[in-house]
Amino acid sequence: MIIALILILVAFIFIIIAHIKKAEIIISPIVGFVVGSLYNRDLYEDEEEITLQCLLGVISITVIWINQHNG
Repeated sequence: MIIALILILVAFIFIIIAHIKKAEIIISPIVGFVVGSLYNRDLYEDEEEITLQCLLGVISITVIWINQHNG
């Protein structure tokens, strides 16, 4: 029960971050049952893509935004 509440709080924080960063929010169903969260940062030559994902049972909340490198 405590883990579920923590993951719901994490999902809420991810959505707040998405609004601050003007990021894309993807909410999708999952076949099966998964709980947890993920942070990923991919660096490319001229940009940086950041992914936050929170999995709540059969629902996945994914937040993706891109930072452009100036220079």
